[in-house]
Amino acid sequence: MRTKGKIFIFIVAFIIVFLGFGYWYMVKCEGGWEGVPLEAGMEQELGGIENILRDDVSFLSETLGPRNPAHYASLNAAVEWINERWQSQGYEVKRQTFLVDGKECANLEIEIPGQRLPSEIVIVGAQYDTWPETPGANNNAGGVAVLLKLSDMLEGYQPDRTIRFVAFTTQEPPYSNTESMGSLRYARRCKERGENIRVMLCMDAIGIYKQEPGTQKLPFPFSLFYPDRGNFLGFIADLGSRPVVVAATRGFKKGSSFPIEAGCAPRWVKGVTWSDHASFWKYGYRAIQITDTGAFRSSSHTTSEDTMEKIDFKALARITIGMYGSILECSSTGGL
Repeated sequence: MRTKGKIFIFIVAFIIVFLGFGYWYMVKCEGGWEGVPLEAGMEQELGGIENILRDDVSFLSETLGPRNPAHYASLNAAVEWINERWQSQGYEVKRQTFLVDGKECANLEIEIPGQRLPSEIVIVGAQYDTWPETPGANNNAGGVAVLLKLSDMLEGYQPDRTIRFVAFTTQEPPYSNTESMGSLRYARRCKERGENIRVMLCMDAIGIYKQEPGTQKLPFPFSLFYPDRGNFLGFIADLGSRPVVVAATRGFKKGSSFPIEAGCAPRWVKGVTWSDHASFWKYGYRAIQITDTGAFRSSSHTTSEDTMEKIDFKALARITIGMYGSILECSSTGGL
């Protein structure tokens, strides 16, 4: 009986340690930092950023509307608009083109060369296409607007690692997880070229925030550990990407005190692979989805009701400064 008792105690202790480690590894994975964030002294700048983001989201979602091969003229107009914006910021824009349903589609990229470790690359990406009949204000005009503002803020910066901004096409159905998915084509090319992608930061649906209880719905068991108020920005990754989650969230806190939550989960968990970051996982790269959690928060996600009046632009401006901090942290040899 004593032997059985010892075995029982050992099993219980092992389970407690295992669960404790799992909780620490998957839930408590934010990078620690204490101090005054950059946004504290940027009240006027935040107002200007807010106005720029609002104008960009308005153009993409209201002027252009649905942007996909089924609405090819608007998809092409978005390509040329992003191209012109980046050129106006002083960047050389490169295109990766391929055929989708017999139509030429393109990923667009720009780079800020690294000074110390130029072969190590930090990718910051957002898709500019939409579901077939949605204006895609939050999914994902907001992400594209932040992408463009971040590249503008970092123009002329000299990072340790190379920073690459990428606007992806054909992320949404019916192209998700197919050979026509823009980010899958891009990640495969990175692998074929032997590129050392240190981390890919994917911004997808980042503009909706709610303060009321019950506005956040997450799958079990994550619903036990995260808030039921949809007032936070999520950093979501697979188990192998935990180190870059720590770095990215630590950098975000240096930029902004906007509420964030981080989590690392197996890829089979519902929602974990729902964006362009998962394309990079398939080729062995570490990647993070940065999101308001989309359909787990907003009933308008992927519908014709995904319109710009639902976006919290004050929050989006603060998130821009936070992501600026994330990029600085991940592109620094001391941060990642």
